[in-house]
Amino acid sequence: MKPPMLNFDDPGIAIALLAILVGLRVALFVVERLLVGRPAEAVVTALSPDDNPDVPPAPVLALPELPTADPHPYRFVTELLDSALIAVILVFFVIRPFVLQAFFIPSESMVPTLQKGDKLLATKYTFMLREPRHGEIIVFHAPANALQTLGQPYDAAHPTDYVKRVVGLPGDHIRIADNVGVFVNGIRQAEPYVAALPNYNFPNNADGTSALAYAQTRAQLQPYIVNNELVIPPGYVFVLGDNRQFSHDSHAWGLVPRKALVGKAEYLFWPPHRAGFVH
Repeated sequence: MKPPMLNFDDPGIAIALLAILVGLRVALFVVERLLVGRPAEAVVTALSPDDNPDVPPAPVLALPELPTADPHPYRFVTELLDSALIAVILVFFVIRPFVLQAFFIPSESMVPTLQKGDKLLATKYTFMLREPRHGEIIVFHAPANALQTLGQPYDAAHPTDYVKRVVGLPGDHIRIADNVGVFVNGIRQAEPYVAALPNYNFPNNADGTSALAYAQTRAQLQPYIVNNELVIPPGYVFVLGDNRQFSHDSHAWGLVPRKALVGKAEYLFWPPHRAGFVH
């Protein structure tokens, strides 16, 4: 049985690291105060000629200065702990929540753009400042239906992150034709990045019957199907994987709430030979 891996997305990990470092820093401060004392000052007294006028003053010998103890013998450890504290605060409480976060690609749903095992950086602040746009690759918390249709448990406190491409925005009319392509507002989309054309119809088959495989997805989307097209409601986006024939995405499990968006995929940093900006 493999030991459990640390989940650095869990805020408890960051708080625990911070608490450990603060505890070590306080302990070191106490040790310095208790064990490191100042060197004793030598007290020198000499008789002046006025004290005994019959005795000439004795010659004063200049003694070499004795080396003093370093008042901060733990300086290196102190600076190391201070640097670690600053790093933890910056990474877990500033950079990860608001700037950048690394994500791992666990499947082939975004082939050929992203391969299984790739690691990328996503900007967390992008969708705090503006709305998503067509064609952008985004990271988002998978909706409950996305996991449940695969038989996986959904835990809102520990969400599973998906990476897909934005195809539909609020107000768009979406239709997918088997072996033809994706239509947005009646226009067939040029998508040179896909692995292959979709091998399914969405949301309806040619005869008008529902092409949605999952009952819960049909129930979610049925109110927004008009004239064999899905009309994206306000507050949601429609996403697809670039590997259209092998991607578990909005055509299977439905819409992504705007509030579930985590960030915009920007830079692929692993493996190094494929490093570069994501498009």
